[in-house]
Amino acid sequence: MNAENETTRSAVGAGGGPVLRCEEARILLMGYIDGELQPAEVRRIEDHLAVCVPCRREEQGFRRLGEVTEEMLNEELPMLDIDVAWETIYRRLERSVGWLLLSAGLILLLGYTGWNMLNEFFLNPEVPLIVRLGAGGALGGGIVLLVSIGREVLTKHRRERYREVKR
Repeated sequence: MNAENETTRSAVGAGGGPVLRCEEARILLMGYIDGELQPAEVRRIEDHLAVCVPCRREEQGFRRLGEVTEEMLNEELPMLDIDVAWETIYRRLERSVGWLLLSAGLILLLGYTGWNMLNEFFLNPEVPLIVRLGAGGALGGGIVLLVSIGREVLTKHRRERYREVKR
């Protein structure tokens, strides 16, 4: 708001009360728009708005905001399909339990297979050392790659911001 507006107005408004300064008018503005002010305050703010263009613009902006908000409140919101929501919850729960059981089963099978390989292949002195080292390196590399890919897939899926968006 410009300084000229604040300082050059007369001390008494058309309604007989003191002219409002911009700061005082801004405090009363929402009450004026909502119709909550006493008649004397209404006259004072109307006198101020008649001479102060910046405050009048602010009032018009607040009135437009109120209209837009009222329109938004009157819009019909889509109904939530409870059956679809529960189906989504059940599907997620079932998949989580399925992945948990699959993971536990694979860990047990890989552990058993690893133990047998250790006893029958890697600790067998009849198998040449170079073959044991080659097989161990290939097996270790494969395990590292599988864990790396699994971790990447799981973390990427969790970070996917638009995974629920239908395309």
